[in-house]
Amino acid sequence: ESVRGDIPKQLRTTLGALVVMDVHNRDITEQLSKTTIDAVTDFDWQAQLRYYWDDEGSSAQTGNPGTIPCRMINAMILYAYEYLGNGGRLVITPLTDRCYRTLMGAIHLNLGGAPEGPAGTGKTETTKDLGKAIAIQCVVTNCSDGLDYKAMAKFFKGLAASGAWACFDEFNRIILEVLSVVAQQVLTIQQAKARRAERFMFEGTDLPLRMTCCPFITMNPGYAGRAELPDNLKVLFRTVAMMVPDYGMIGEILLYSMGYTDAKAMAIKIVTTYKLCSEQLSAQSHYDYGMRAVMAVLRAAGNLKRAEGHLPEDILVLRSIIDVNLPKFLSPDVPLFNGITSDLFPGVELPKPDRDAMQKNFTDACAERNLQPTDYFWGKVVQIYDMMVVRHGFMIVGMPFSGKTSAWKVLAATLGKLHAQYPEDGRWTDVVPFVMNPKSITMGQLYGCFDEVSHEWTDGVLAINYRNAATSKVGKPEDRKWVLLDGPVDAIWIENMNTVLDDNKKLCLMSGEIIAMSDVMSMIFEPMDLLVASPATVSRCGMVYMEPEQLGLRPLFESWVRGWTAKGFHHKDNEAKPLFELSASEAMLLRGMYDWLTEPAMAFLRRECKEMSPTVDSALLDSLLNLLRCLLAMAIPGSSSSDDDASAASLRRVRGGSSSPANLYPPGLGEPARDLRLDQFDPAAVQVLPAVVEYSCSVCAHAYTTTSGLNPWWSLARHACPRCDKVQFPWIDIALTTNQITHPPPETLDCAPPPPPPRAAPP
Repeated sequence: ESVRGDIPKQLRTTLGALVVMDVHNRDITEQLSKTTIDAVTDFDWQAQLRYYWDDEGSSAQTGNPGTIPCRMINAMILYAYEYLGNGGRLVITPLTDRCYRTLMGAIHLNLGGAPEGPAGTGKTETTKDLGKAIAIQCVVTNCSDGLDYKAMAKFFKGLAASGAWACFDEFNRIILEVLSVVAQQVLTIQQAKARRAERFMFEGTDLPLRMTCCPFITMNPGYAGRAELPDNLKVLFRTVAMMVPDYGMIGEILLYSMGYTDAKAMAIKIVTTYKLCSEQLSAQSHYDYGMRAVMAVLRAAGNLKRAEGHLPEDILVLRSIIDVNLPKFLSPDVPLFNGITSDLFPGVELPKPDRDAMQKNFTDACAERNLQPTDYFWGKVVQIYDMMVVRHGFMIVGMPFSGKTSAWKVLAATLGKLHAQYPEDGRWTDVVPFVMNPKSITMGQLYGCFDEVSHEWTDGVLAINYRNAATSKVGKPEDRKWVLLDGPVDAIWIENMNTVLDDNKKLCLMSGEIIAMSDVMSMIFEPMDLLVASPATVSRCGMVYMEPEQLGLRPLFESWVRGWTAKGFHHKDNEAKPLFELSASEAMLLRGMYDWLTEPAMAFLRRECKEMSPTVDSALLDSLLNLLRCLLAMAIPGSSSSDDDASAASLRRVRGGSSSPANLYPPGLGEPARDLRLDQFDPAAVQVLPAVVEYSCSVCAHAYTTTSGLNPWWSLARHACPRCDKVQFPWIDIALTTNQITHPPPETLDCAPPPPPPRAAPP
């Protein structure tokens, strides 16, 4: 009942940890009673982590007020009495217990622990939680291929002198030459502990030794950029395999700690949803159904329970599943996902959330940026906001022209407008973005590097921006800070951010500096795809997938037309005189030509033409609009005339074929074949307009007319000259309002063949 109410965040964290430990103790007691334990020497009892009080012993750290030995099987570690802050606790599962036993045995044998396994199985978190159970600090650092033996020696010196634990995440990313030296450094510390020495020599430095120090490493085997550990390093660590956690048990206990009463049934539905999605949905590089995805759903469910606790629990869990997972699915997978959720939650209808204020400000932000507030674009902006609430690191994935950059910019503007209207509402704050391209610079310039001669450290671009965001040097402390990395994601540079994207939320630099992420920070990535990203990266990030096909071409064209009309986007707050200004009749004429020509021509181009270089439809439309802008700037210099008829007449004087498929296609990228049959162009794809069209053959210069009721474009592109029987593919004059299409003379066409010999006069 307490965790369901409106209580402070620190108290909620404390109660959550107490519930997790209490449920674990209840389950262990029930298990021991079923196995009929009757002696303290039974293995099921010995395998549990037990605490004893010893009046005669001295504390591991202070010697006062006495010691508490922590025992598991035959291993014993002294309780360290170190205050680690008010944090949560890990759910204890059979896999976690097995890892505990292995790590405790490794410490007993004066060795290090080495959990290894796939991403999202709890390797680092289990090591950290064992440190919490023994009240000893465990420092987590992310290893990279740029670490050298000097940086590792610096870390080990502090480790031995302070007596803390260290967990080296992704340890096998360090290059093999450095690993061989690290093996000797670890061996030196372990030998000093075996001698129980108070001081020892390490890398030429006389150091004090605290017996509680211990190194741990975690590894993801088989990924790109991973090295095999040398044998002299393997023998210094005791390995434990971490494979498949108990999703159902973890979900049940965490839902209990968040105030859910029917936690067991809800946890089963969450796990079943991911199981069915992995089996029935398509396989994509950005799909992940692991433990981190389950944790995101659980966090969303906890937020909804606190915000809307009056609703039934199945509605809250269903909404959290949809909010976390729907943004990453491709459009063909969405109906399958909806079918899975409707089967698992039959008859459950989600109430529509109240987003009227947000949508109004979203529309205003789109208008300021000359963007079209389509339903698809609005839905993606809402999904990005929901993902930002439950994930501190997420990716906006999609092809070019899918609206990725515009989406986060509009969201940032929307949040700023809402903050100005509702300053007391904590959901709405101003946004301070830090934008950079990670692939435009080297790894040393991105994260920082040591000087090869002086070994002096220099911060990189990301390190400086991340530190400024974490310490609020830019913007107000309550403002949201978005660190945006707009560029391709690969398994090399982004692996250095593993500790940033997981629950540690810390950037570990090679200099040894560890910068913690603040609560108002978010890491946002903007790649085209994740084909070369490792599963460790995909599982750590939330995903929002945007498709240019769903956005369509019409919003791009509408923004362009509205931008150049009177009082449009290009005519506001612009000191320079605009290139031209479209009147209402000219804008209507352009819209009619777009409906008539552009999309049918695009469909024909995709169906019948070959590309020498791959393109997307939106990029072709952008090229077309750029050409049209140049032509209109010549035809309508400065502001357009107030006389609509004169303006339309000036527009009709533009020549050059900017609406033909050959010019729609960028130069050098291919063109339609000239020998296609007349019936290969689908007249149903375009509007049928009755027309009287005048032609002039590009080969024999024969002039003729037709009064066909077909679309003039179709008749023009697929017909033969009645005299020489050659298929015509001439240029187009955009004088379509008068239904007269003329051609340049044959001598002006580069592709025109030489004229045929003159015919003999008839007898």
